[in-house]
Amino acid sequence: MLTIKEAAEQLTSYGIDADDQDVMMWIEEGLLKAEQAHRRNASYKIHLKDLTEFIIQKYNDHFSEQLESSKRENNLLNEQLELLNTRLHIEQSKVRTLKKMLNAQIEASGTAPSQMEEMLGLKQNTDSQVLRKEFKKILKALHPDRGGDERLFKVFNEHYENLK
Repeated sequence: MLTIKEAAEQLTSYGIDADDQDVMMWIEEGLLKAEQAHRRNASYKIHLKDLTEFIIQKYNDHFSEQLESSKRENNLLNEQLELLNTRLHIEQSKVRTLKKMLNAQIEASGTAPSQMEEMLGLKQNTDSQVLRKEFKKILKALHPDRGGDERLFKVFNEHYENLK
């Protein structure tokens, strides 16, 4: 049998912050079982079995709270993932539309896709190295990390890849 002070020391050694007043409060609330002591210097005696059950219950409560917190966080992350997937789908749709528009504009102007130099404002029959260099400049300017438009970057990047 343990005194209140010994029980508080045991609880502290198991990682549960507790002092004599906390142990008294738990006894009075009925959370921790104890017997009234017959001696004057010790008001309550606590069985080791009851203290062990209390420690297990505290750990159980702590892990249950962590589990619930993890579940809430998981639900929030799933909601954010759904939102991002929706946004991605919208952006992909915009890119497809821009590609169609660019291809239609190239066809309407009578410029063959192999004659990108006209579109870039270069002389006809320009060296392919110069043409690639100009595309790289445009891609650098349109790059999203540099504040450019991501959709246009993707369109021009695809044309650059076809040029290679």
